[in-house]
Amino acid sequence: MSSIILSEQASAPSTPSAGKIRLWGDNSPNPRARIGIDDGISRIIGPVPVNGSVANQTGFATDAYLAGSAIAIPNAGGWLVGTQYKLELDMVKTAAGTATPIFIVRMGTLGTTGDAAVATITFAVGTAAIDTGIFRIKVTFRTVGAGTSAVIQTVAMCNHHLAATGLTTTGASGTGIILNTSAGFNSTTQTIIGVSFNGGGSFAGTNTQQQARLLGI
Repeated sequence: MSSIILSEQASAPSTPSAGKIRLWGDNSPNPRARIGIDDGISRIIGPVPVNGSVANQTGFATDAYLAGSAIAIPNAGGWLVGTQYKLELDMVKTAAGTATPIFIVRMGTLGTTGDAAVATITFAVGTAAIDTGIFRIKVTFRTVGAGTSAVIQTVAMCNHHLAATGLTTTGASGTGIILNTSAGFNSTTQTIIGVSFNGGGSFAGTNTQQQARLLGI
């Protein structure tokens, strides 16, 4: 039996010459093997990058970065046409808060609300009722590049206990769906994608779990 042992490194090696590929070990954010292509972008070999929350997160009366939503890639500009980002989370709402629940897809290098807002998903107003729901957000990169070349398409869904009250009045029978196409942005400088949530004034929510994953990178 034979094997190949790769030394882990914190940064990507130089781009291989035309017609060549380079295999290397990436130790950030988690150890994994990568193939470096002559287009300057490295691609993961093996399991897709994932993240998730490990503790409750509360509040959300103002914009707050969802703690388990951030996923990092090792090289800026590594986003590809067709790359997919998916986030699923629960939210329990008290009777307080009747504003519009807003999710913001953010990209940057911080993994905080300091990262740029590239897409804003606004559900219809909530109501003064206790409710529990699941939000699912799907992002697909339609185009990538500098200037205003990059565009993402988002689909967000809320399934909740109440038919058309509580968390949001979007939709009926407990299901609301929002579609959004972003404006053009520069995708060549960011290494982190994630989501923040703003329940609006007086909103008092508790999130117990987030699951994020990135495909096609």
